[in-house]
Amino acid sequence: MKRWALLSALALTLWLGTPLRAAQRFGRPVIALEDHQAYQYFKLDDVEFPFLSSPNYNVSCLVYRGTEYYYVEIAIQNRSSNPVTIPADFLEFSKPGYTVFQTDTSTAEAQLASAAGARFIPTPPPQMPPSSTTTTTVNANATTYGNTTQINGTATSTTADTSGQAGANFGNALGNAIAARRFYNAQREAVSLAGYLDAFGWRNTPMTLQPGQAQKIMMTFQQVKRKKAHFEVIIHVGVESFRFKYKE
Repeated sequence: MKRWALLSALALTLWLGTPLRAAQRFGRPVIALEDHQAYQYFKLDDVEFPFLSSPNYNVSCLVYRGTEYYYVEIAIQNRSSNPVTIPADFLEFSKPGYTVFQTDTSTAEAQLASAAGARFIPTPPPQMPPSSTTTTTVNANATTYGNTTQINGTATSTTADTSGQAGANFGNALGNAIAARRFYNAQREAVSLAGYLDAFGWRNTPMTLQPGQAQKIMMTFQQVKRKKAHFEVIIHVGVESFRFKYKE
């Protein structure tokens, strides 16, 4: 019975440790669009990037969310025959009812780099009391042989059942192994995202795209009150606007 219970607990732990995962980018969940069919898509790193097109431009926008930031990954391609200037305020992040503001990508980059240097600290196992005790008692009598008296007293031995603690130790070791794997995977993703922000982070400086040129841009945003709600990202290129609507 105890063996069956232990195997069942092991199977449950493994099942809980491998949940179904939605689309992710650098380990952060990708936020879904309100209307998936309203956009075209291209695939990069096993992630579908939505984009909108006009005769002059292709614009893509992918949003994923960490514990503190919205990460907005944009790509703009100039399909026209003329250069186009991307101003510093080319993007609007609109979430009605909530205050959302743009942040410096270098700050998010530094925080990611700091998190990547942390060490995993395993959780100690819980202390389990014995599930039962077994007591054995031996009674004896005093017997006299001539001038010698032999006395046999009462001997008591107690044995505790500590199998519960052994099970707790095993479950704890398994849980720590799964947690450590997730921790180090998250560290690798943090390092990659920090490097991506360093390479493509928006510096709030206008830039010019020549005909045929494409540019990737990373931006970060924070929300005063961390509540999920529908929002939209509007990207202005030249005199055109490209609207991406999301749901959380």
